[in-house]
Amino acid sequence: MLNELTTSPALVMGRRMDILDWNPTAATLLTDFSRIPEKQRNYVWLLFSDPAMRELHADWQHTARSCVAMLRKEAGRDPEDQRMAALVGELSVRDDDFRRWWGNHRVADLSRGDKVLRHPLVGELTLAWDALACAGNTDQQLVVWTAEPGTPSHDGLRILSFWAADTHHDTPQGRRGGSA
Repeated sequence: MLNELTTSPALVMGRRMDILDWNPTAATLLTDFSRIPEKQRNYVWLLFSDPAMRELHADWQHTARSCVAMLRKEAGRDPEDQRMAALVGELSVRDDDFRRWWGNHRVADLSRGDKVLRHPLVGELTLAWDALACAGNTDQQLVVWTAEPGTPSHDGLRILSFWAADTHHDTPQGRRGGSA
């Protein structure tokens, strides 16, 4: 299904915001996930650890705070989750903002929103995102970004999708996600 979403960037994310699979347009929009070690292929980890991801998000602080709140909600579902504890511990040591926001105990359950990204190839993109639950597996969700038709953001996504198709050619090297 991810490969059928050619003009819409899409990811399959696990409950810790692990990036399990992605389409070429998502890799072109955000980052080439296949070049990131699997342990670090986590949306929150990338937001706090990758300077390019910080730069990409026009309102990085809002996005990062929301992600911390969503991660905290997930941590409450399974307080014994050692992988979650390791992720939170690493980010708490690595980043003062993460540590402070985690300590605020704010939780969020977001399934849609808007995001402004500053992409180095196509400029500013105003995108809507939707997180769709995967039937039969509540620990996974499909996250899809879209833009209003007829807008510069929509044109930007189309350019990125053409570039992704030209770069990746639907080869195994073009998309290296997990089996979701």
